[in-house]
Amino acid sequence: MKEQIRKLYAAASVLGLVERGSLDDNFHLLVHRITGKFHVSQLTQTEAGKVETELHRMLVSRNFYKPKQREDVPGMMTAKQQAMAWSLTYQLAELDGNAETTVSQRLAGAVRKTLGITAPPNEPLKWVRKDDGIKLIEALKRYVSSAEKKHRKEQKL
Repeated sequence: MKEQIRKLYAAASVLGLVERGSLDDNFHLLVHRITGKFHVSQLTQTEAGKVETELHRMLVSRNFYKPKQREDVPGMMTAKQQAMAWSLTYQLAELDGNAETTVSQRLAGAVRKTLGITAPPNEPLKWVRKDDGIKLIEALKRYVSSAEKKHRKEQKL
């Protein structure tokens, strides 16, 4: 949990949300808005995951962070395919709301389920070939579509 809190502060710091020694800075206000708690040390793992997802969304939207892209390797997923897979996985994470699973763990799970490839969560696309990347992207699109339908259904209730 300490490592997760450290990551939260690091991401908030990059975004300029942290004021040293202040509990009224924008980071703590964000934590309170998402969880209703005033102190980061009081967060559960699930709540910390929700805050992490929001901070990551903010980092991506402000172009502070872009997922690692490697050079195109012949026969392996292209950088564009990787970007699409990550984007769909982030959409799925926002719709699903399961903060206990990180986005990279979620993508590694999709790779395992769809392609039968067990990849490390820190590099879930490392062993995915280009043609398998197409299958993975199509599966992720179906997952997002299903999650959108479920989300709309819940909104109506």
